[in-house]
Amino acid sequence: MSSMTDSQPQAKRPSQFRKQLILPAEHGSWSWLLVPFLVGTAVSQTFNLPVILVLVGGLAFFLLRQPATVWLRARQGKGRRSDEPLALRILLLLGGVVLLNGLGLLWYGRFIMITLLLPFGLLMFAYLQVAQGSQSTRTLRMELIGAAALALMAPAVMLAALGQSYATVWLVWGLMAAQNVLGVFYVRQRIADTHKRPFNRQPQLWSHIVGLVLVGGTAVAGLIPWLAVLPFAGFLLRASWTFQQPRPIDNVKKFGFQEVGVELLSGALIAIGYLV
Repeated sequence: MSSMTDSQPQAKRPSQFRKQLILPAEHGSWSWLLVPFLVGTAVSQTFNLPVILVLVGGLAFFLLRQPATVWLRARQGKGRRSDEPLALRILLLLGGVVLLNGLGLLWYGRFIMITLLLPFGLLMFAYLQVAQGSQSTRTLRMELIGAAALALMAPAVMLAALGQSYATVWLVWGLMAAQNVLGVFYVRQRIADTHKRPFNRQPQLWSHIVGLVLVGGTAVAGLIPWLAVLPFAGFLLRASWTFQQPRPIDNVKKFGFQEVGVELLSGALIAIGYLV
């Protein structure tokens, strides 16, 4: 009798806030957003109000995915129905923040940022095409597309900082997207090794080889600084290390911090290459 009474209050919590309603499950994805922002800010050598608007709006847009996923799953009967109202409120709040910051950028005359709609739209179209044929929201192809999309923070902040487009804007995006994509391959490989799951090691190694060749070729052409090649050489070395045999993760939290450190160091080298 007492157990039934105790369980009743727990059943009446339709609006209880949980971090799963707003924080993405892929904690490492924060660095895939913020490192491109930091690199773009450093390369543009400008920190003004439009840059702040990009940061706030970008963070809000980044956080939109989780409540949107929770809300859609609840609507489809695949998640907690009690989460639906609160997830919708969070979704509308974050959407409002994105809209206000976007309007602020237009008010400052940053109409050039509309050019970001083309690459973002293409990536979103590809993401939705993959998502329709998948039962999971965390497939490899979806994470690769998402990683490239998060790297758009670099051109976004550069366009906002100076209000004009130039070749370096898109070359920095290419570097950041390549860094993020290779990070997805590496992390996926290590996680698969940890859980002793089968994983095709060939794509991971070849993606790193192709990445280094493309970045090196771009440096030879004089389009990017040579220092930007160094991180990709390091990425290939660790990919070769994991290709030889399974490399399980001893401490997941420590591994996460290490990956953030690698992303920051790589971004710093790329930024310094443009500044010196």
